[in-house]
Amino acid sequence: MHHTLDTPHRPALTTRRSRAGALTLPLVLLVGVLAALVGIAPGPATARTTSTTASTASPTTGPTASAPSECATSGTYVWSHLHACGWPSGGTTGPQAKNCPGGTLTPRGDNNQSVIHLRTAGALVSCQQIKGCLSVEAPNVVIRDVAVQCTSGRTGEDANGTAVISVTHGASAKIVRTATDGLRGVHACVWHMGTALEVNRLDCKHVNDGVFSWASSGDSSEGDHFTVLNSYLHSFTTRTANGHIDGYQTEGASHGLIRHNTLLMTSDDNNSSDSAIAIWDGQKSSSDILVKHNLIAGGGFSVYAHDYSPSDSNPSGGFSVTDVRFVDNVFSKRLFGCVGQWGVWFTRGQPTDGWHRSGNEVLETQADIDDQNPENGGQVCS
Repeated sequence: MHHTLDTPHRPALTTRRSRAGALTLPLVLLVGVLAALVGIAPGPATARTTSTTASTASPTTGPTASAPSECATSGTYVWSHLHACGWPSGGTTGPQAKNCPGGTLTPRGDNNQSVIHLRTAGALVSCQQIKGCLSVEAPNVVIRDVAVQCTSGRTGEDANGTAVISVTHGASAKIVRTATDGLRGVHACVWHMGTALEVNRLDCKHVNDGVFSWASSGDSSEGDHFTVLNSYLHSFTTRTANGHIDGYQTEGASHGLIRHNTLLMTSDDNNSSDSAIAIWDGQKSSSDILVKHNLIAGGGFSVYAHDYSPSDSNPSGGFSVTDVRFVDNVFSKRLFGCVGQWGVWFTRGQPTDGWHRSGNEVLETQADIDDQNPENGGQVCS
């Protein structure tokens, strides 16, 4: 049987969200709620979930010589022909029913506010249309060819830490060809507090943050070893968490790869999102993260990689942000003339060891932006 999500006791933790200053981000562990295990079958005991920058997951399928010539120069064409131009879209992400028995997804669950606990190591959840949130509480869980709808039933900061799919302390997961719809009622599509996470071909919508790597204060292992590949993140909401929207966010994570994703930062507040990529160090140090070959549009600034520990005014001596690399990303003026509302790169902070940027350009102008923000109307954005 399913039970609605009770309000757990959540310790208040302090974090920072860009220009918004400090806020309280309660840590939510979706535990202690009794729910039936739905549609869980034993999976391979050796299912690979360790995800680092050396990941051998499926290769990207970016623009090739056979793609229409407009894919290289026309933002309008690219956004209306994402698949033809080699970028992830609604048609290339989410479940593929053709992989399933009978070519269909099996309905499971009848309450979007329920929690389904996955507590068997190596469990496989596949070919299902699920109503309810998934809580991964074991190692090597595989979620494949699944569509999940989930809401916490909360709004604002009461929804902090909730997710369509939560990977809890000590757990690991591989999430492949999955669609997550937060119904504007959870914080994230995927909340990663586990030991390893691989996300591939995810369709993520109707949440405040897409994928969030989080570590409890003082825990050095949570939220590390992650990959986000070939995924489509879009249609965000300000109704949950603190309203500051990010595609991928961490307050401390290491050994990560964010490659070949489409991050279209549209939202229900006139597209006034915070960022597409936000890498900070409020909970622990961030290091060894490669952000490569993504298509990005929107955000306040599209990218933050910012050491603010222990404070903005004096970031020396606390946690650090190091070896964070931005390579061959394509930024589009689809939403704003500066790509983000103010630009691509946050200008009032940077990684501890400085920016590491190469091959990054603006789609519509082919301008190289490794050393500065793009121009709009003849002025450098800031």
